Amino acid sequence: MPHRLRSVIYGAAAGALLALVGLAVYGSRASLGSVEGILLGPDGRGRSDFVISSGGLYLALVILAMLGGLLIAGLVYAFGRENEPEGARFPLRYLLPTAGITAAIMAYAVLRAGLGGLADIGSGIVTISVFRMIVVLALAGLVAGGATASVVDALARPGFLGIEGEAVPTSSRAFMKEMITAMGTPTVAVIAIAVFAIGLSQVLLSLHGAAAVAAFSVVGAIVLGMAALIAYRPWENSSS
Repeated sequence: MPHRLRSVIYGAAAGALLALVGLAVYGSRASLGSVEGILLGPDGRGRSDFVISSGGLYLALVILAMLGGLLIAGLVYAFGRENEPEGARFPLRYLLPTAGITAAIMAYAVLRAGLGGLADIGSGIVTISVFRMIVVLALAGLVAGGATASVVDALARPGFLGIEGEAVPTSSRAFMKEMITAMGTPTVAVIAIAVFAIGLSQVLLSLHGAAAVAAFSVVGAIVLGMAALIAYRPWENSSS
């Protein structure tokens, strides 16, 4: 069996197991009233329901998924080291943030999809049978664990990023410098776009009717014009 496939299988199994353990701990605390959740007794249909606020459930899931992603990253990294002791790898500490974020995103997406199809959600309260909750969380852990293991196993290898030989950073400081240089411009751009979008939304909310449409049209035209200007760079053509 290929090493990558084994890593994904182990990660998926670990994710499902961690999800079920988290549900058991969370459910036991909910039954004691220490968290916002209730395990109801059998209803007319002979089932036990799990009732919890959607906000509390999603927050708990994201936190537990991030912690589980860090643990899975460590296990996958150790497994890779054991099977390929001579292979070049980036340090684990560089991969942990990506692992945590990947696990949280995948677990949240699967949970939302599962609850949307199997749970009753109203006024911010989720009601779902215990059996269905177990199935949804096990599936969320399975997908999140497998995805995290695959991402960590791939990004740990310099060759996956096209970095070979002399291109590999010679020190942690050099790696951080190159990473900041590569990610600095996109990060600043994303922050600037977010600030601009929030400011524009506040302006549009304060306007009404035709004024809001006119303001949005003017801003859109300006943005498109600036994008076209940057793309064509007429000043470079004139100077050449």
